[in-house]
Amino acid sequence: MRREGISWVRAAGLSTALLAATGWLTAGCGPAPGSFHPADATAAAAARRAARTTGAAHGTAGRATGRDLLAWPPFGPDVHIVMPGWLPAVRSEVPAVIVAKDFLLAYLYAEYRGNQDDRWANYVSGPVLSALESNLAEPDVTTESFTGTIIFAHVSAFPDPTEPGAIDVSECFDNARSANTSLATGKIVPDHGPADHHYYLNTDVLAVRNGHWRVISVNSVIYFPQARECKP
Repeated sequence: MRREGISWVRAAGLSTALLAATGWLTAGCGPAPGSFHPADATAAAAARRAARTTGAAHGTAGRATGRDLLAWPPFGPDVHIVMPGWLPAVRSEVPAVIVAKDFLLAYLYAEYRGNQDDRWANYVSGPVLSALESNLAEPDVTTESFTGTIIFAHVSAFPDPTEPGAIDVSECFDNARSANTSLATGKIVPDHGPADHHYYLNTDVLAVRNGHWRVISVNSVIYFPQARECKP
């Protein structure tokens, strides 16, 4: 299996969830996805701050949609991340979805940097933190990066069935258009994993901890063809 992307699959023993098998979200359910380019970083951060300030002033903080609400890490020009701008209609679920997206981007960036960036930990609370730290410490993470396009799709949110007050945020993940590279040489690392493992369903469980939404667990991922909705 390729190492770029969410590598918490080895944390399967934890009760974790990000993508539920709820099927495709139909076109028009949210804003069109946006692709990240390095030049967008400063502008996106400024727009994110402005959007939150404006929203708070009008009593609608977090209601704005779109990629500019997110904390985009500074991926290089050889990497493009597609993240849907969709946010839920239920106001109370919006902050959880934004945190979930920020976490996904930050964790992906940690893998891109060979575990030399820990901003992702700001979005995590509880035992799942140590499990994700262990995943990122694996040699095939610390010695590799990646290039190409990674696509998140079909984001959805719903109450967690077992944790009171928690929200599950799910999405499809597609890294078929990316390749692992050696941090030492920059060369592409051959991919010997199953082709179906480029497409999977992920689900994170988020709950309020110390006044902030945090990822408290991550479900085992579900690969295509079981996650049939996750392959284009």
